[in-house]
Amino acid sequence: MQQIKARGIVLQEYDTGESDKRLVLLCKGHGRILAYARGARKPTSKFMAGAQLFTYADFVLTKGAGFYSLAQADVIENFFALRQDYDSFAAACYVSEICQKTLWDEINCDELLLLVLKTMQNLTKNKIPAAQTAAVFLFRFFAFQGVQPQMDACTICNTPAPQIERPCLAQDGLICHHHPHNIHRQISQATIDAINYIQKSDLPKSFMFSVQESTLKELRQIAKFLWDCHFDIALKAGL
Repeated sequence: MQQIKARGIVLQEYDTGESDKRLVLLCKGHGRILAYARGARKPTSKFMAGAQLFTYADFVLTKGAGFYSLAQADVIENFFALRQDYDSFAAACYVSEICQKTLWDEINCDELLLLVLKTMQNLTKNKIPAAQTAAVFLFRFFAFQGVQPQMDACTICNTPAPQIERPCLAQDGLICHHHPHNIHRQISQATIDAINYIQKSDLPKSFMFSVQESTLKELRQIAKFLWDCHFDIALKAGL
């Protein structure tokens, strides 16, 4: 049987059988992988640590008939601190659900894996609000999916963002308020600045900014608005 080695993170775990687990992994070089961890729920299992939700590890997987079986898991980071803060854990579940519901199996998405890891690290440090970290993840995720909104100028007349009076946001980005558009919503200049910072900064820095609570609330609303515009997928977890 074919065996592969892959570094990745556990996006989801499900109990199956008497003592097994079914895992959804996001792995470097392989993308999303469904794997079974035999006996992982037994207290003496060698997979006890490696088959936990959000665990980042080096996995050895054996390919069977249409699925993988976990043969080895060497833990790099367990992100256990996520379980000690409700907001951080909820945001991590939100990130996980998005990845699970939008990715195809075994399609390379290393850029997204890096984004997920940086998101989990920031949620674990808990130095900025979990809702802000989740919003940054979603805007960077839009860029990964090729649906990043244009935020530096009107998408219709190309008026620079600082010169737009009563700016609005449509599916593809900013528009002047007088342009007719079926689906749009108003957006403040502070939120425009925040989104531009997220989109233009290097990944580690994109999480590090401070905004007022009202701007963070609008940032979350805009992220949800754009998700609904581009993805016909209902999410159980909320931003």
